Amino acid sequence: MVRVRRVVGTSMEPALYEGDIVFAWHKKPKKGDIVIANAQGREVIKRITLFSPTQLYIQGDNASHSTDSRHYGPITVSDVTGVVWHIHRSRKKK
Repeated sequence: MVRVRRVVGTSMEPALYEGDIVFAWHKKPKKGDIVIANAQGREVIKRITLFSPTQLYIQGDNASHSTDSRHYGPITVSDVTGVVWHIHRSRKKK
């Protein structure tokens, strides 16, 4: 199943900007992937920075503006609902 989400916030700049649309599908994630995941009761879009068979650490590319695994710890592989495979830009990058 394909998931489509609009980026909210600046935590993933410069890879993703607020208003960009991401398309994701369910597949096995790997380190470096941008994923849609459930963390702390919310859906987030972050990059996998560390990967083990059972746990993932996710972080925003704009670390100073991101709440991520540095704050709430690792997530499980089952928390990942999609791996981003396409980005539709809402505006031109600066």
